[in-house]
Amino acid sequence: MDRVMDSIRNVNHSLIFRIINIIVACFMVIGGVCTIITGGFPQFIRGIYCILFGVMVFVFEFRLPSIITQHVSYMFSFLGRGIFYIFIGCIILNYLPLAIASGVIVAVFGVAFCILQFIPGIEAPSNMKRQALDDSLAGQGSASGGRAAQWAASNEQSYGSPYGPSAADTGYTANVNQHSTSVV
Repeated sequence: MDRVMDSIRNVNHSLIFRIINIIVACFMVIGGVCTIITGGFPQFIRGIYCILFGVMVFVFEFRLPSIITQHVSYMFSFLGRGIFYIFIGCIILNYLPLAIASGVIVAVFGVAFCILQFIPGIEAPSNMKRQALDDSLAGQGSASGGRAAQWAASNEQSYGSPYGPSAADTGYTANVNQHSTSVV
């Protein structure tokens, strides 16, 4: 029993998550094809999007092209990827049994990823971390990281907060007596 528990602890979680993401990508493509097969122009468009998103998820497991990663930063956390998987899984749901199975599988993995966001002992694979996003965008920014890291660093230096200046920092005051606002 101890050998089984030790082997479970020594499993490479990054590899498991990559395999899961590849499986989800395949089911996205299968679901997209099933959506196209049902007929009609709206289903054709939905199917094309599902296929493109499936291909994108598949490519992200091997390479992070900066032209795409700059627009999909939500793919670099369990929560963002989980919500995305739930969304695509619901889009895939259809009357065909294969489409239902594909949609349910993608959505279930999405729910699992959302739950994993809140479990502190589980670490995301290297391609799902913020550092991967920053590294993929590094070619477009300076050598100190990508645009996301530069933006966060500049906002924290300027205002002490990643959210920018507060209303008090900008000199905004509300003049309650005259029912108007003014900037001091």
